[in-house]
Amino acid sequence: MLPFNFKKSLEKKIILTGIIFSVISIALTTLTCNLVTNRFILDQFERVNEIATGAAVEKANTYLAEIANTVSLSMKNEFFDRIISSDESDPYELIKAQKDYEEFLKNLILTNDKVDSVLVVDYDRNIFIKANNSVGKDYDKYGTAEFYNTLKKPSLHNDQSQFFLDRYTEGNYERLAIISPVFEPYTNEIKAYMVVVLSNKLIDEMQFAGNGIFITDHEGNSAEVSNLQHAGELTEQKYSFKNSLNFEGWTITNTFTFDKLQQSITNNLHTNLKVGVICLLVSILVLVITGRKIVKPIKHMEQQINSLNHSYIENKPITLSKRRISFKLTLLLLNSFIVAIPVILITGSSYVSAKNTVESKVGSVFEYSAQILYQQMNFVYNNYKRMTIETSSFNDKVQKLLDVSTSADVDQEIRDAMNNIILSRNLFDKGISNITIYNVNERLVYSSTYGRPFMMRPDAKTDLDFVRSHFSTLLWRSYTDSPFNKKGIRIGMQIRGVADGIEAGKLLGFILVDFNGEDIEKMLNVFVKYSYLDVYLVDPTGKDIFSDIGRSQKGSLSEVLTNNKPSFENNERISFREGGNNFLMISKFFDENQWSLVFLLKNFNENEYLLIYSIVVLLGLIIITFGFSYGFSSMLLLNISSLLKTVRNVKRGNLLARFKSTSVDEIYELGNSFNEMLERINLLIEEKFISDVMVKDAELRAKEYELNLLQSQINPHFLYNTLKTAQYMAFAKDPRTERMIKLLIALFKTSITRGEKVVRLSEEIEHVKTYVEILQMRFGDKIKLIYDVRKDMLAIPVLKLTLQPIVENAIYHGLEVTEHGGTIVIEVRETKEKLEITIKDDGVGMSEAKLLEIKATLVGKTKGESIGITNVHERIQLYFGNDYGIDVNSTLGKGTTVIIHFPLNGQQGYLV
Repeated sequence: MLPFNFKKSLEKKIILTGIIFSVISIALTTLTCNLVTNRFILDQFERVNEIATGAAVEKANTYLAEIANTVSLSMKNEFFDRIISSDESDPYELIKAQKDYEEFLKNLILTNDKVDSVLVVDYDRNIFIKANNSVGKDYDKYGTAEFYNTLKKPSLHNDQSQFFLDRYTEGNYERLAIISPVFEPYTNEIKAYMVVVLSNKLIDEMQFAGNGIFITDHEGNSAEVSNLQHAGELTEQKYSFKNSLNFEGWTITNTFTFDKLQQSITNNLHTNLKVGVICLLVSILVLVITGRKIVKPIKHMEQQINSLNHSYIENKPITLSKRRISFKLTLLLLNSFIVAIPVILITGSSYVSAKNTVESKVGSVFEYSAQILYQQMNFVYNNYKRMTIETSSFNDKVQKLLDVSTSADVDQEIRDAMNNIILSRNLFDKGISNITIYNVNERLVYSSTYGRPFMMRPDAKTDLDFVRSHFSTLLWRSYTDSPFNKKGIRIGMQIRGVADGIEAGKLLGFILVDFNGEDIEKMLNVFVKYSYLDVYLVDPTGKDIFSDIGRSQKGSLSEVLTNNKPSFENNERISFREGGNNFLMISKFFDENQWSLVFLLKNFNENEYLLIYSIVVLLGLIIITFGFSYGFSSMLLLNISSLLKTVRNVKRGNLLARFKSTSVDEIYELGNSFNEMLERINLLIEEKFISDVMVKDAELRAKEYELNLLQSQINPHFLYNTLKTAQYMAFAKDPRTERMIKLLIALFKTSITRGEKVVRLSEEIEHVKTYVEILQMRFGDKIKLIYDVRKDMLAIPVLKLTLQPIVENAIYHGLEVTEHGGTIVIEVRETKEKLEITIKDDGVGMSEAKLLEIKATLVGKTKGESIGITNVHERIQLYFGNDYGIDVNSTLGKGTTVIIHFPLNGQQGYLV
């Protein structure tokens, strides 16, 4: 595995820089999203608890008002006055008064489900009166002087409340107790204490807040009124909302813990970290792939430069694919992508997590509040249904009269019976406004208000038709325009026979009971006031039953929500966005009347600023990335810019320009390769120049050799002697004269013919024969020529006019100076590497000094007089290279041997 060297790799620089950007983006986004999400969820939760606290205040004030009323009624009794009065001295009368007063208290709280017990205590006189709704509780704590001594002595003239709060505990029995001192009117002396022990109903009904509820009196005594486990003391709570109560100096505090929400935030943080790790791995993969693609053209160009040679640079120039996007822009886009992906994914994850947390955890508090109101209203509706059924079905006299309702006398009896029922049961105080009864023929037989139907409405016939056609379904209808009450609720049903003597289930008539809607309206208004929720009570068609509740949205439900309609058949809790606002909607369905209670919370889960903040973070990170990427790419481009500057200088013709690098990376390697390429180019140029000079020189020398050869062929002495011989032969009328002239013409024709420089060996030997035959006509048999050549070798190409000058030297310098002449032998042989032509004579030879002089001339060390042999030698080397040419060996008195070396036919590159 190759070591990671940051300084020597552009690719690794790109990868490492991208990883740094990715880590910064992930860390910064995760941190900011965690902080923003934490703050957002806490804000929403605080808002929820503030609303819940407001509802708790209203609930607590209602209870305290009832308790104060209970205390007031308890004191407004003659037995209480007799007991507390110090004038009463008869023990019997005092005991009897205590018994009577205890019975009075029991009757007072018998139907009050908010009170467990009422105690009256005068510990100085050992008076302890106890009226209980609970069984088995002694409350002995409140009969001792020690308890009251711990209380601050109240004053009748104190502006603060005269009520004190205590928490009573007996085993698992925990209750709140309210203590009220009883003052002597004129002396401001405390005569006794009245203790009211509350039932558990207040605690149960406080659960909608979902947290720990503490009530504190003006002296700092506090008691918890919720079932929250391990709530601890009020002083231990971290988050709390405090509101004043109607009792002067009393407060209610709604506390909450952040544990579950904090766990959700922690889970979201863990999720974001996992997303960040995935983003980091993806970023590394993208960086590796992209980094290689960025550097690949540079490495390819470096390889091309390193592979340059003479033929490559002439035939295949360097190619580099053109980038569609510049190097700098590529880095900017790459790093922006690396930064943007974590921001988008982590922000999206945080947004979804925050939204779900608020909807599930925070929304449940609103739903609990809605559930409380729903239960209260459902209880009222059940009471309405129960009273309607009891009124119509459980009075035998009314049923029997309806069965025989045929005359005015019977109608009067029905009215009298119904009036007795209303008065005995106090139905008008229970919310009933009117009761209307019709017989089976839909004839009015009774109306509790002025002898006529309370609801004089055009659609009364519609109500009767509905009741007639529905045996088991009750009519539920709301009215807002009755003449006597602003709002009303009508329940209608069939009256069926259940009394003795009447056929069971026989249709006897119809009853319409109109209830006063003010109780329902007040209940809704109080809830809206303290819950900050908009409440809609709607029928199955979505029409408002009570439209003027104090909601923030003045329109009807159908006007407020045009796109998101609640389900009017099921309970549901949903959140949505409409009209530029976020809503939480809770719908509660009443099975009794098919109505729905719809709760709307506006501006719920307003976490758009989380997205806005994330967008700001994203833009900030991209700007930072752009700056760093620009600086980083500029640093990387220093080498590239330097290389481009060098290339432009070379393009202008400055081949001495060289690339200099400030760092070591691929650009450095490419620059060094470019420098090496320039060195090679300069070397090739120099070699080319030298080659061209040598070629020019060779051409000049070749022309010089040809001129020398031509001059040697037109030797004045040879020409003079030959022509003189021909003249003599012509004078002597020698028949060989014509032959002589033809041979001379053929000889000079071969010598002076321009064109090919290489001829077949046979042509060259024929030229030698012509030359020797001319000399033989002059010298006779003094000169002999022997050829030793295979026929298959006659077609071998050799350099033109290479044999005749050697033979000429052999004749003039070796044979002519002898008296008897001599023989010249021409042998042609093939070796593995060369073609060797040997020309031997048996003439006078030469001295060793002369031989050395000739050899020195052949290798170019000296200039000698042997022009012919030197000319042939240099011509051969000029055409075929220095490995070929002439070797000379001679022995004085024995002759001379000249060996001519030619390349073989397949090795003659210039002939191809």
